[in-house]
Amino acid sequence: MNKHETNIADHKVLDGRVYKPVGRCIYCGGKENLENEHILPFGLSGSAILPKSSCRNCASITGKVEQDILRGSFWPVRIFRDLKSRSKHKKASAQVSVSVIRNGKQDEILLNIDEAPILLPFPVFEPPWHLSQVEQAIGISVLGHITIRFGTDPKTKGRTLGASEINIIAELNPCAFARMIAKIGYAFAYAEGAIADLEGKSYVLPAILGEQDEIGRWVGTLTKPLETFPTMLHRVLIHHDSEKGLLFAEVQLFSDSPTPSYGVILGKLKPSKIT
Repeated sequence: MNKHETNIADHKVLDGRVYKPVGRCIYCGGKENLENEHILPFGLSGSAILPKSSCRNCASITGKVEQDILRGSFWPVRIFRDLKSRSKHKKASAQVSVSVIRNGKQDEILLNIDEAPILLPFPVFEPPWHLSQVEQAIGISVLGHITIRFGTDPKTKGRTLGASEINIIAELNPCAFARMIAKIGYAFAYAEGAIADLEGKSYVLPAILGEQDEIGRWVGTLTKPLETFPTMLHRVLIHHDSEKGLLFAEVQLFSDSPTPSYGVILGKLKPSKIT
């Protein structure tokens, strides 16, 4: 997914836009108990809304995936950066646990978030299996991580604490993260009308909904230099890849830092949409 044509601006997802109501669930097609869909999770300060577009059941499925990430490794960053929270972060701890080595002994201590080093790991995935033609059993393949630091510098804090070493544990569920990325890309493509360019249903839907454990078939890390966009919290774009005949989304979270971009294969383009 290196050669592609960009055809939808990336700023629209951040402008608080309320799209035209869909009137059916964009995931299963149901028309009962419809709820508004935040293209980016509300907990990441997602402001664009697709009204009446997710049934209660599908909203519960995608919501649980998002909460796995937002209440996991992302929560200290959300508090530190004052991102949105329906509970105003009332239930979230305002402290993080760190491990320090002092005088040759290891101690576990609690630091307030505003004075603690905060590490946020971003998984580096293999390219989507669909492109490599390499069959995988389940889940998604992780090559490593790119870790972004927020808050206090660990070395500076270590000196303040009189510690020779300071360790921060930041774990992330790679399959849940990839499913959240896929949901963001799919919802944005639906909101912008790009899904209509597909021949048949989107490939990635069963993985988003957890019906098939094959998210690595459709999601991967883009192989390009890391980019930073200082005025943008997150970026989402839609690409028409005429060479491969595919529609895919590009998602970069916390794009005001040098974080990786992820590609989501959405499906096969109609012949009329291949230029």
